[in-house]
Amino acid sequence: MQKLVFIILIIIANNTFAQNNLYKNTVERKGFIIGLGLGAGTLSLNTNDTSTLTFSTTLPNIKIGYLINERLALFAILPGANYKYKGNDRGFEGIVVAAQYWIKDKWWVNGGAGLTFDAPAFYTVDDLETAEFYTGFPSLSFATAYEIWQKGKFALDLQYRVFYGKSNIPNGHRKGFSNMFIIGFNWY
Repeated sequence: MQKLVFIILIIIANNTFAQNNLYKNTVERKGFIIGLGLGAGTLSLNTNDTSTLTFSTTLPNIKIGYLINERLALFAILPGANYKYKGNDRGFEGIVVAAQYWIKDKWWVNGGAGLTFDAPAFYTVDDLETAEFYTGFPSLSFATAYEIWQKGKFALDLQYRVFYGKSNIPNGHRKGFSNMFIIGFNWY
C-alpha cells in the first residue's frame, strides 16, 4: 500500500511540474468554495488494547470555505472513514479547520486540526438517547490533490487524504488512522 501511495504521489508531482505558463487557469477561483468527496481506503482503529485494520469508505467528505486570494483558502472540512461496530455502521470523523494552498494551477495541499467524532451513521440512529456519540481531541488531516478537469466555477480532482483522530469512549479511548483516495467535486 505504501509503495502504491508513493508511486501515485510521484505521478501527481510529475504532472504538476510539467505544467507551463502557456496554459491559463481555466477555473475561476474566488469567494466561497464547496467541495464533496467520495472515496475509499483503509482505516486502522485502536480501541484500548485492540487493533483492527479494515477497508473503509468516506461518504461524504465535505469542505466549505472561503478563498483569501487565488491560491490560499480557509476551510471547515469533515474528513473521516466509515466502519462496522457490533454489526452497525459508524463514522470515525472530524470537524477540522484547515488551510488549502494551490502550489501549481491544478495541484493543491490541505492541512488542519480540529475535533474528532466517533458516532453511528445518521441512517442507523433510531433513538438519540441510546446512540453512542463520542468526541475527542486531536483530529488531524492532511491532503493533496490534482485537479484533473476544470471548467468555469467547477473542478474535479483526485485526492489522497490522511486522517488521524482520537475519541474518548466510556472505558478508555479509540484512535483511528485512515488513508483515503477520493474523487472530489468542487464549486468555486
